[in-house]
Amino acid sequence: MALFLTFITAMFITMLLIPPLMRSAHRLQIVDMPNDRKVHTGAIPRIGGIAMVAGAIMPIVIWMTPDAKEASLLWGMAIIFIFGIWDDRKDLDYRIKFFGQTLAVFVVVFIGDVVITTLPAIDMQPIPWFISYPLTILFLLGITNAINLADGLDGLAGGTALLSLGVIALLAYMEGDVDLLLISLAILGSILGFLRFNTHPARVFMGDGGSQFLGFSVGVLVLLLTQHENAPISAALPLLLLGLPILDTVMVMVTRVREGRSPFSPDKNHIHHRLLALGFTHYEAVFTIYVTQAALVLTAYSMCYESDITIMMVFIVFCASVIACFRYATIIDWQFRGMSETATASYVGRALKWLHAGAEGKITFWASILAAILVSGYFVIVAATVSEVSKDLGLLAAGLFMIHAVRLAVGGKQSFSWLERACVYSLCAVAGYLSSTDNDMSILHTPAEMIFYVVLAVTVVIGFRFSMDRAFMINTLDFLVIFAVFTVPNLPGQVLSIYNMGEFLAKLIVLFYAIELILTRIELHWRLYALRTATVAAAGWIGLRGIAG
Repeated sequence: MALFLTFITAMFITMLLIPPLMRSAHRLQIVDMPNDRKVHTGAIPRIGGIAMVAGAIMPIVIWMTPDAKEASLLWGMAIIFIFGIWDDRKDLDYRIKFFGQTLAVFVVVFIGDVVITTLPAIDMQPIPWFISYPLTILFLLGITNAINLADGLDGLAGGTALLSLGVIALLAYMEGDVDLLLISLAILGSILGFLRFNTHPARVFMGDGGSQFLGFSVGVLVLLLTQHENAPISAALPLLLLGLPILDTVMVMVTRVREGRSPFSPDKNHIHHRLLALGFTHYEAVFTIYVTQAALVLTAYSMCYESDITIMMVFIVFCASVIACFRYATIIDWQFRGMSETATASYVGRALKWLHAGAEGKITFWASILAAILVSGYFVIVAATVSEVSKDLGLLAAGLFMIHAVRLAVGGKQSFSWLERACVYSLCAVAGYLSSTDNDMSILHTPAEMIFYVVLAVTVVIGFRFSMDRAFMINTLDFLVIFAVFTVPNLPGQVLSIYNMGEFLAKLIVLFYAIELILTRIELHWRLYALRTATVAAAGWIGLRGIAG
């Protein structure tokens, strides 16, 4: 339960903090202005890193008693975050930035003793300290800057880091390393909360405070996973878990050196820049990198116990393939052409066009009403039929109840605030978790529940598909969510099925998109009042049962 609450709390805090921080960004002078190297055209707040770090560290402090390694990681996170925010405000000289990164790395290496002790393909023999310490420092500095440099498109750095951390969390779970799993879940929750605002077109950036925090954290966590004593996981696995940012950084630096420039000089030679130059749109470039990263991390998971030589060969083949594709595209002057957006001439195409033009949003409106009724009823049924609620979950539900009860009393017919949105998403997670783990529920776990989710899913698809301001299209954040739902429960060697994790994730994705449809399209007055009432009733009853035992 602490692991579940860690993830939810991190996501909740991040989503809660971003809106007020966005409003304060100009006053705090933490705004990203466009220039020749950036693809956005307007000033965008880059304060997402503040919310991410707060969201990640808070549940770690609450639910974990860190040892020396974890404590040094937290101090290192704090140091690199402070220098990152300073850089976001003042555009620091690279030497000051490098000093901050080095200081954070020194904390985890010399105080936390997070050190590379074995190298791939050397028969697991310990390496001398005068090699291991400099090598660890170079590795952590390199990964920190690689993730930082990859933060060039909306959702790119956060999404790729999320995929890597997801596999790190799974492997930590398999190895029984609860502390590493908890830290990974906290950062995963903060990333997911941030991506809610950072998916193209982004309303907020994470800034250097966020990207350096992610790079540093992922680097340390992958060492904690693969370099502890008698670690069964291959020491070469970081090449696959972090392969894309490693390749991107090496390609960029080699290109700069070949052109007679400093390897640290800015340019537009990163992989995402090259994809844009080949004719990919912003969305298509990010989606392509996500798919590539997803393939790499799945390969890492499936090969985690393979020999170091095998993993290194796979990484070399991957790098050679990417370089060859870009080289060939440049030689033949290839340009990507997306699918035509013109309407099809078929009867189906004409019918869809007529519905979009003539329905005037009515289909979406009624879909949102039906979704509101279904979700409200689901909340109440789960609260009334669940056989047991843990105390931790009861306290969470009680907190959600108080927030919604106050809002219902003072403004039940007004639109949902960001705090309420975060609360209702959290209640979806609570309800889905309870219905998936409680096999004694009398109404759920029946064909009726399956029919409910099918009807709700169809309602959501129709609602988005016929929206007047948004055709139903999977964006990059949706890809990450769907990828996790259909991949994680089916990975070989997993025991997550014991806890009905696949069922929980599938329910969660349908409920989340239903809430998005409801809160985006529903009008004011009685419909919002009804949803608030159902939310208050369900959260209150679940909280009461959990606290009362």
